[in-house]
Amino acid sequence: MPRDTSKNGVREILLDDGSKRYEARVHRRGEPAKSKRFKTRAEALKWKRSIDTAIDVGRPTLDRKVVLISDVIDDYLRYRASSLKPLASNKVTDYLRVREDLGEISVSKLTHIDVENYVTLLLAEPLKRDAKKSDKESPKRTYKPATVRKFYYALKKAVEWHSKTYRYHVDEHLFSLEKGAVPDGWSGKRERRLTAEEEKKLYASGLPRENTFAEADWRAIIGFALETAMREQEIVLARWSDLSSDHRKLQVPKEHTKTRAARVVLLSKRAREIVASQKSSCTEGESRIFHQFPNPESVCDAFARLSKRAKISNLKFHDLRHEATSRLCESGKLNMMQIMEMTGHKSMTTFQGYLHLLKHDTSVTLD
Repeated sequence: MPRDTSKNGVREILLDDGSKRYEARVHRRGEPAKSKRFKTRAEALKWKRSIDTAIDVGRPTLDRKVVLISDVIDDYLRYRASSLKPLASNKVTDYLRVREDLGEISVSKLTHIDVENYVTLLLAEPLKRDAKKSDKESPKRTYKPATVRKFYYALKKAVEWHSKTYRYHVDEHLFSLEKGAVPDGWSGKRERRLTAEEEKKLYASGLPRENTFAEADWRAIIGFALETAMREQEIVLARWSDLSSDHRKLQVPKEHTKTRAARVVLLSKRAREIVASQKSSCTEGESRIFHQFPNPESVCDAFARLSKRAKISNLKFHDLRHEATSRLCESGKLNMMQIMEMTGHKSMTTFQGYLHLLKHDTSVTLD
């Protein structure tokens, strides 16, 4: 029969097989009694102190046995929505996907094996739009490693924030996965390059009629994307007021960016020519430079149809950003840090795929 001794609110329990367990207990007036067993006294004391502190400062304490992943995600999204740095909409969808997959699981039952299996299953799972395809049709596409990485870190960040905020214990090894289990930042990145012939075909496939995007429109927005490496949202939302007085720089405000970080884009001679052309066709009072494109979604959808008319496969508008960044590296006009600052790449992990293209010139203009 197990025997126990108590010290500092932690009981040392001697089991029949000779092993020990340490049970921490918290008894506070007006609060439900809480207890939890650990393998070491240090872990038990740490848990007890965290619960005591939470009660002292009036912070709610939760039992992880009744906390579901859906609760974790919902609480975290509410917190970020009301914070000074709300999540971008594309980030929110990462958390919602995790909620959909794991929402009914309690935090207490989640293990590092479950997390690792989740990552493995995602890497093999077909995209939802391809899931209903028959085996006779074209091969089903799976999630890119970089996308799976985003889902993993959404789960990790939400659980760690929630357990810290509500002061309950989570297995310290929950996210200690085997090396290579989580795809790295560059894994699976597209390396699609646009050829000169394909660029000509795109321009030639503009529709020569009213109420559509004509060749001149595509020459403007595609040409500008290839000169600046800006995202479609950043280009479509760019305003005349964002231009510097000499039209050599364009300020991209943080609310227009994916990373919520403002930056300055240097405009080459060709980019400035495109801006001047856009000005000549702009109606009075129009605030946006690329006024003919109503929103980013219209650009993506129309570009897909343009590529189909041009008989170009596997090309997205976002690939123009990759092509432009590659050209900047090959030109040797800017050094690595200047290119990263201009394109908005925040880390070497996301930029490393371009390193082999870099030339070593320290010029800071694109003329």
